[in-house]
Amino acid sequence: MEVIQLRAQRRTVTGKQVKRLRRQDLVPGIIYGRHIEPLAVQFEQQELVNALRQAGTSSTLQVMLKGNEEPYLVIFRDVQHHPIRRDVLHVDLQALSLEETVRVPVTVVLVGEAPVTADGTVTLMQVLSEVEIEALPTALIPSLEVDISRLENVGDSITVADLQVPEGVTVLNDPDEVVVQTMYVAQETAAEEEEEAVAEEGMPGAAEAAPEAADETD
Repeated sequence: MEVIQLRAQRRTVTGKQVKRLRRQDLVPGIIYGRHIEPLAVQFEQQELVNALRQAGTSSTLQVMLKGNEEPYLVIFRDVQHHPIRRDVLHVDLQALSLEETVRVPVTVVLVGEAPVTADGTVTLMQVLSEVEIEALPTALIPSLEVDISRLENVGDSITVADLQVPEGVTVLNDPDEVVVQTMYVAQETAAEEEEEAVAEEGMPGAAEAAPEAADETD
């Protein structure tokens, strides 16, 4: 597997002064961990975005800190985006130990074809789009594939207990949770309409929907 690397520099600017960094296309961040003191750093915006696209939230990467010989093995823990422009405002990265397990969310990807959906009257509903796993950093996976070719009848489902995971990886979700299930198309439509109705009831009014933008802080 290709090692993802990201360059960083130590950061001396903190608080509201970080706005100056962002105007220079620099992103403030923190590297923290059980065995290190929190370290204030900064990244080039585009390099950081590229690393995020490759690593996501469940793959490790190496942060090459200027002035340090050894890289930090880290994982993204929190990424703050601008609410409108969507550029990255701040990142938290956790430094990992090769001897200690870490918990991360991974995306569930459906693969194959479900025979029961062939005639168009039956469809799939994916209930879980991600699961939480625990593994050593060397055993982390970017996503978890679920083979749906075993779904042959209406009402068939795949639960967390049915998931096939690599050695060294543990899924922490309830084993009885449904990942994907089959249902008639009309049933799915009714379920979607019910979800939309519930969402609309909970929507804020126009005055609540446009709160004042908060100051950008570190």
